[in-house]
Amino acid sequence: MLETVYGLVSLVFVLGGVLVAVEYRSYTDEQRARAPLLSRAYLGCAVALCLGGAGGLAWLVSGGNVWTMSAIVTLIGALPCFVQFLLHRKLDVQRSPLADRLGDAVARTVNAPDHER
Repeated sequence: MLETVYGLVSLVFVLGGVLVAVEYRSYTDEQRARAPLLSRAYLGCAVALCLGGAGGLAWLVSGGNVWTMSAIVTLIGALPCFVQFLLHRKLDVQRSPLADRLGDAVARTVNAPDHER
């Protein structure tokens, strides 16, 4: 049962890595230039999440120890959060540009008059 849970967590990590890569692209060139090291580290987190998720799945399929994987997964999962916190603090932004865009799109959809839809 525990193997199944960590297998699903590994899949979520692969999807999370893709989401972090998409979010990385939502920062402007000017923002990336203001914090080049942190922005590259954030992109590296996307790669780490994808590789960690795929590696975790391979580890479980090959019969590896679940507890070893859980320690590694915990560290890899916390890394993008920490790097994004530092990046946002350096750039002095409250939310990611992707979250702002999604919020604006939802607001336009919800607040649009019925005859314009």
